[in-house]
Amino acid sequence: MCPEGHIIQSRHTMYLELVDIAFLTFLAVVITFWWRIQSIRQNALTHAERRCKELDLQFLDGGIALHFKGFQRSKSGRLLPLFVCHFEFSSTGDDRYEGSVHMLGRYLKTIQIPPHRMTTPPDKRLDDIF
Repeated sequence: MCPEGHIIQSRHTMYLELVDIAFLTFLAVVITFWWRIQSIRQNALTHAERRCKELDLQFLDGGIALHFKGFQRSKSGRLLPLFVCHFEFSSTGDDRYEGSVHMLGRYLKTIQIPPHRMTTPPDKRLDDIF
């Protein structure tokens, strides 16, 4: 109520215009895309760390660089984004090598580890296998 005893009515209503809806949709798409990219990056990081551990290599810097390389069809025929993730590792602690993880969508496609110096003699590794 105002001092004169009249009731004040608010006539303000909120309207969403098409521009607002388009902006909110765009923002939702960007956030969803960013969230999925982070998930793919984390999966690639996990695969790289696991492969380094399996091969008795030291995963360096704890990071991974993610690059979009286009789209590719999966075995089931779905069109998925192809990402190549680069990481660094060492076999002796004195050297650095660059490996890559290829992700087709959220799924691992391949891991490439280039030739590197081995820390244990090859015949000792064969003894561990047999």
